[in-house]
Amino acid sequence: MSTHIKEKSGCLYCGNNPVNHTISWVSQTLSVLMLPVARLGSVVHVLFVNRAINALLVPYIYFFRALGLVHFSSDITKACSERSQVIWEEANKRGITMEQFILYDKPIEQYRAYIHGAWHYFGSLPIPPWKSSRSYVWMDDKAVLKKHLMRAGVPVSRGGRAYMLGQARKIFDLLEKPVIVKPEMGSRGRHSLTHLYTYEEFIKAFKIAQQLCQFVVVEEHLVGSVYRGTYVDGRVWGSLRGDPPRITGDGEATIAALINAKNQNRISDVAAFQVTDVTVSFLARNKYDLDTVLEKGKTIDLTEKIGLSYGGDAIEDFARVHPKTLEYLKKAGDSLKAPIVGFDFIIEDITKDPDLQKWGIIEANAVPFINLHHFPREGAPINVAAKVWDMWDA
Repeated sequence: MSTHIKEKSGCLYCGNNPVNHTISWVSQTLSVLMLPVARLGSVVHVLFVNRAINALLVPYIYFFRALGLVHFSSDITKACSERSQVIWEEANKRGITMEQFILYDKPIEQYRAYIHGAWHYFGSLPIPPWKSSRSYVWMDDKAVLKKHLMRAGVPVSRGGRAYMLGQARKIFDLLEKPVIVKPEMGSRGRHSLTHLYTYEEFIKAFKIAQQLCQFVVVEEHLVGSVYRGTYVDGRVWGSLRGDPPRITGDGEATIAALINAKNQNRISDVAAFQVTDVTVSFLARNKYDLDTVLEKGKTIDLTEKIGLSYGGDAIEDFARVHPKTLEYLKKAGDSLKAPIVGFDFIIEDITKDPDLQKWGIIEANAVPFINLHHFPREGAPINVAAKVWDMWDA
């Protein structure tokens, strides 16, 4: 069985989570441009606008319910994401009634829960209304987050933002190679390219990133696995390791043959790795091609993308995390003053003192996929949904 380049519909740089480029570019670029105004208004928004919205929401919902356009469902199987499903399952365990919005007969990622004698409305993750949410206005902006964490004394990857190629090249020249280029806003690694050494590679990556946002982050490449550290109500509760698909040489087989062997011997939870033009480009940046014979014991990544759906791995490593790394993650969460945050960070050895390694937080997620900790391929599952509901009893 020979390795072949897979022709996929849609955008290869979006990976398994494609988005409309035009809509994303407009929304993400405007988000960056309007962020200063949003931050100035966040205090007013939290104190007054949220209360006004909540006051108007109930009559608005019941008006459309009377018209038959909106109704509520208690069918947990219709949850729009696994993240919402684990929240719902934990609510059921606690005797909390939870329902989903059905709009025009279509389930949407909006829910309500009856707790403390009243209905509370939320999208996916139920955050108590008395918890601070001001930093949610800006934490998804990778450049702003980087500056904030640096001031807080939390390690990050060196780099900066640019909206023109000339600016980006100045940053590129100052950084240790290789570098990473990614949209300033956005998630799931869409249009993010790593292992960039040359101007030619960098310019191509910059243009690809700008397909989703005019503003781009250029930063040094950190070596190691990508971890998701989930912070809830003042504590870190999980650290899931996400690995890209990898192969290890035996001194005889080509990369193509090693990929075929990997796919043939994979376990059922791991998707087969698909070789595409993006794979060929990724290998070329690292001085390989499909016909390269890897030396014995040499391990390489096959793509920037991580997780089971790309042929990678997902392992809960919380029990192995060095205490000082947990301290840094808590410090980062405390500095944001947010009840729930998912931190993505890269570190070479999670068991060792982080101060003796080059590592850092690369982004924060306001609505993290807590379900990742519930269903790792390996490692002890962690019920983070329980920690979310525990906030309501604090």
